[in-house]
Amino acid sequence: MSKSKITATIFIGMFLLNLFSCAHRVKERDALNMPAKKYDLVLVHGLSNMHCWGDDFLLQCINIWGPKHVFAVYTTESRAVCERDVQGEPLICCGEDNYSAGDDDIATQSEYLNKSILELQATRGLGQRFCIISHSMGGLVARHYIAQHPGNVVGLVTLGTPHHGDPLADSFGWIGFFIGAGDAVDNITPDYMAEFNRQFPIPDSSVPGNCKIYTIRGDSDGYDSFGWGGELFFGWPVMRIFYWTDSDGIVPEQSSLIEGAMHIGDFSGDDHYDLVRDPEVVIKAAEYLP
Repeated sequence: MSKSKITATIFIGMFLLNLFSCAHRVKERDALNMPAKKYDLVLVHGLSNMHCWGDDFLLQCINIWGPKHVFAVYTTESRAVCERDVQGEPLICCGEDNYSAGDDDIATQSEYLNKSILELQATRGLGQRFCIISHSMGGLVARHYIAQHPGNVVGLVTLGTPHHGDPLADSFGWIGFFIGAGDAVDNITPDYMAEFNRQFPIPDSSVPGNCKIYTIRGDSDGYDSFGWGGELFFGWPVMRIFYWTDSDGIVPEQSSLIEGAMHIGDFSGDDHYDLVRDPEVVIKAAEYLP
């Protein structure tokens, strides 16, 4: 077998392994002995919406928060609202669910998020106060929104968010230009995030009315992770070899944490992509969100 065929076989095998590795059992809220939620839930995706919410993840959100109480926002200019069927349950969406969502800088995405929230509150019953679960760069967008609109969000859980930046944004920033996400990639460099954290510190959760922020991180084990297009397959060894850090394949392990936020879970079997597909991640977040 030629070298090119061997390489192709490895990539196909990794893709199939990644595709079927997140077959999880979704649980009903009563089975979890979890009380009914007081606030609605908003989901905010990551850069370029490359790692989309998995159906099992979404169904677990709906099972816990209830139908009509889970809202997925896609950070684009569109304010189009629709309902998506998730294994027989409704998910209310605002924006365009495509790979241009999440391509803009943090401030622009935060404004898109604000406009979508206002639209959902006006037309689909989203509460005036709500919780957010966000993935990757979506956690930075949510933090910016919280700073601009204090009091609206009662709890935020970030999943694999690069709170201190991602060195891959420095090493491979040119990729952002080619995928149309240069502004987004520029906003997740370590230097940019150092300034961002000075401007938008984690709010003091002991102050009444302030949003409580929680972090969850994953952990890639190297070559058993593939991702959407091989980004985890290449990202993990770059992190290990050139930056001497463990990671979830995209985000360094320490960047997923930030002082002032409560770290509530390490999912050692979940890489960066698994974090938006594993219903156990939802259950852990729900334990802390009101």
